[in-house]
Amino acid sequence: MEAVEKGIDLLQLNLTGMRVIILFSLLLESPKTIDEINSEYEQSPLIREKVSPDTIRNDINSLRDAGCVISRTTKSNNKYALLKHPFELNLNESEIKSLKKIYNKIYTTLSFNELFSFDEFFQNIISYTKDEQLKEEIAGISRLSGIDRNILKDLIKYSKSKNQIKILYVSQNGQIKEHNLIAEKVGFRHDKLYLFCIDLDYNKNAFYHVSKIVNVLEIKLKAEKKDFQKFKAKYKLLNISQENYAFSDNEKLVGLSGNDLIIEAETENDFIMMQNILGFGKNCEVLEPLEFRNKIISTIKAIRRMYDNEK
Repeated sequence: MEAVEKGIDLLQLNLTGMRVIILFSLLLESPKTIDEINSEYEQSPLIREKVSPDTIRNDINSLRDAGCVISRTTKSNNKYALLKHPFELNLNESEIKSLKKIYNKIYTTLSFNELFSFDEFFQNIISYTKDEQLKEEIAGISRLSGIDRNILKDLIKYSKSKNQIKILYVSQNGQIKEHNLIAEKVGFRHDKLYLFCIDLDYNKNAFYHVSKIVNVLEIKLKAEKKDFQKFKAKYKLLNISQENYAFSDNEKLVGLSGNDLIIEAETENDFIMMQNILGFGKNCEVLEPLEFRNKIISTIKAIRRMYDNEK
């Protein structure tokens, strides 16, 4: 499984247990040599290092002790083959929390191929788990949970080609509606997977939750050309250093004020910018334009009233 991991402390994890789980998943796929297993160990974000051949043999023996029948023959180029196993896997709560903790720290850094590999890894574990509650917990770890994999793969392909497509989408009121759009990117936003696009029906940039896309009805190889009016806003980020802030493509630094950053951003959709700014909470102040500043203030007041009414 190819993956990239940054800044994760694995010292608290049961590494032997994690290796054995990954080894079981690897041998379920196909027979593996010692070198192939070691390569997978090194690339796995759960281990990220090579181990000695004796350690791998110990891991194999751990599976054998658990009831797996594993053989090695010259006919399969000295590969270890899983012939039979008794599983039901018995992961404990601590091991599930460890898997979830690692995955949540790295999923935004993974390519889609790596996300799909993780998803297959979770599905392999689920297929040999009998406890229904455990199955739900493991399935819930993946950020692809509840998403049609075939539709997702198609959306990724259409986004790379910037195709014009027509989708069926479940709206907030539960109605299924058609939307004509130009696919631009599939990516995460607030832990949810979205299709970012140009909505041709509303003539603006938009994003749609991938899990609510029911089907792609039509694909056009050549998209309509659309020109949108750009929207600019200037805001101050409080107590954030330039070195510690990750600027998005539409942001640029236009000034410094003590420990604060003054940023100008440009977008074709002021709603998306408003969501980004509200996400900073009290650490962001909109400076201009005045109409947008007032719109932010009105939205914050409306949110406050909503919570006050619940008291």
